[in-house]
Amino acid sequence: MAKQTGLIKFTKKVGDLIGYRVGKEHYLRSMPAEVRQSPRTKISARYFGKASTLGAAMRHAAYGLLDIPGEMGLGNRLNRALLGVLRQDDLHHSKTFIPQNFRGLKGFSFNQHTALDEVLTVTPVVTRDFYGNLHVTVPAMSSYTCNPVATHLRIRAVGVFLQPGFTEAAATASEAVLVDVSRPCEELTLVVPAQKGALCTVILEVMCCKQENGRMVMLLNRKYSAAEVIAVLTSRKEPKEHSHAAEPEQEALAGRGALPLVPGLVINFPQRE
Repeated sequence: MAKQTGLIKFTKKVGDLIGYRVGKEHYLRSMPAEVRQSPRTKISARYFGKASTLGAAMRHAAYGLLDIPGEMGLGNRLNRALLGVLRQDDLHHSKTFIPQNFRGLKGFSFNQHTALDEVLTVTPVVTRDFYGNLHVTVPAMSSYTCNPVATHLRIRAVGVFLQPGFTEAAATASEAVLVDVSRPCEELTLVVPAQKGALCTVILEVMCCKQENGRMVMLLNRKYSAAEVIAVLTSRKEPKEHSHAAEPEQEALAGRGALPLVPGLVINFPQRE
């Protein structure tokens, strides 16, 4: 491993050299002359490819909706979590993503330095309405004791909807709500519009803010913000269409004077000889 010290640095393949970045430094390594893979390593590489493809889709879908600063190791952490979801499949010879196994993502943090309960004193509840919209209810807070520096909390909910095939994802977000922590806060509900895809991971983002000279300033310290998966919804109840096909038949039976349904009543019809 060699360190790049020139004015021009690169992070891709150039000839037999590969440039890559670790933190703020750039390094070089040479390409291997031959790569030997056993059957097990080939299978592991295929599983990691599935996890990294879905992880990249989830990150890109959520990036434009989250205000929390990006973290260098987020991609690797999310890929490992998704690889764990994939390995839980015991039903197929070639492991695949199963919706129920995604519940293990609950509690995954987009900021590993701060958990959600370190900036929020209540536990939110997630429900889904008849049309597929997500309702994230934040219970009332009588007092706030998490961060003495913050004067307000900026709360937003993001839903990342995984598409069939688990290679693409789409995301929508609720409106951000500003909560004054100097006074008791009533219960509030954040509504995330529905998107295509039944499987959804719900992320709650809480940013600590401070009011200075009439202006609201976000405290971008990584200890003052959190974004965490608070729920994973694995199914979606679609509206049932009312069928009118059986109505004429039911009306005809009613017109014939159909017998009423009486529990325990047994009727013997004469058999034809």
